[in-house]
Amino acid sequence: MKTMIGFVLLAAAAQAQTVTYTYSYSGPALPIFRDSADVITIAYVFVPRAIRITKVTANIEIDYPRPGDLNLYMYSPILTRTKLLERNCGSNGSVADVTFDDSAPSRYSDVCPSSPGSYRGNEPLSNFNGQVAFGTWSLAAENNGSDSFIGYLRGFSVTITGSVVTNKPITSTNSVYNSVGFQSAAVAPGEMVDIAGFNLGPTPAVTAPAGDLPATLGGVQVTFDGVPAAISYVSSYLLTVQTPFSVQPGKQTTMQVSYGGASSDPITLDVFNVVPGLYTQTPDGKGLITAVNSNGSMNSLLNPAAKGGNITIYASGLGTVSPALATGQTPPASPVSNTTWPVTAAVDGINATVSFAGAAPGFPGLYQINLQIPAGANSGARSIVLYGGGAPSQFGTIIYVQ
Repeated sequence: MKTMIGFVLLAAAAQAQTVTYTYSYSGPALPIFRDSADVITIAYVFVPRAIRITKVTANIEIDYPRPGDLNLYMYSPILTRTKLLERNCGSNGSVADVTFDDSAPSRYSDVCPSSPGSYRGNEPLSNFNGQVAFGTWSLAAENNGSDSFIGYLRGFSVTITGSVVTNKPITSTNSVYNSVGFQSAAVAPGEMVDIAGFNLGPTPAVTAPAGDLPATLGGVQVTFDGVPAAISYVSSYLLTVQTPFSVQPGKQTTMQVSYGGASSDPITLDVFNVVPGLYTQTPDGKGLITAVNSNGSMNSLLNPAAKGGNITIYASGLGTVSPALATGQTPPASPVSNTTWPVTAAVDGINATVSFAGAAPGFPGLYQINLQIPAGANSGARSIVLYGGGAPSQFGTIIYVQ
């Protein structure tokens, strides 16, 4: 018995062990534009570890002559914001190789330093304590004070200290995204979304059988404001679910993942009327879309669509339909359910007439759009964009035109 108690205590101590990791932005220098451009420069850092945060520090490398023109805000994966600087210090000071650290003796805005060092920000980085670090962190830099200067954001790194989380599902706001268009942090009623993270579900993965999508699969349940989503696929690192039709556009929804007797921290997502994404023939949501030509062939370089001919394409995230469907329900062939928000399309920048947009019969969560290739479109690989309620599908999709 003593041996067993000792083993349990040792395991608990190991689980609570404090770790520290640093992750850095690795892209090119990002321009900081003049005030009149009204552009916010953002650097992203992905933290791939599930760490319950006890301390965060941030190192920043900026070339800009007047710190007093700049707003610097830092965001966690669940979009908690901490102000580091907000037009402080006028023409004094420098933000080259500055570390923002709550334990630093001085606040940056009090001393306006001209040399590298550690300083406190305008707001404490302890705002992030208690959150799970997994997901995309961001630093937003904006010139909000001058049209005389430009600069560059050259570096951004975040150092996370905390304990590794091993006993619950882990995900974040920016890790929920349209399953084909990859737009993140927002959902629409009936949208198929992917949820990335850790400890989300079973290994090996489980795929839902044909027919209506279940509310529980492989021991996994996902809820939005307490309402179960319909589940298509579950694995340890990725879930694919249909957002309940009950989520309310214009508001926010709280999502949680439950698996193995534990639940993730709740995360908040914006709800839009539509979040259009086009299905493509590649897994990255770019390039050639999934389209069926009027002769029944799949659209390709060797099988282009005829000008003036009709094609069928497929999408996610076009919102509510009429007649209404239950979440996860297999759409019937009759009566068909049409989208309630208007759907339009453009091929080669030219309006393409849409004859049908609605739930694809036989396929839960899938939308079908029938449209006509404009007679004035050029031949070859041409751009195609779908609009739901005026919102566009993802950038970089094409279709082949004869």
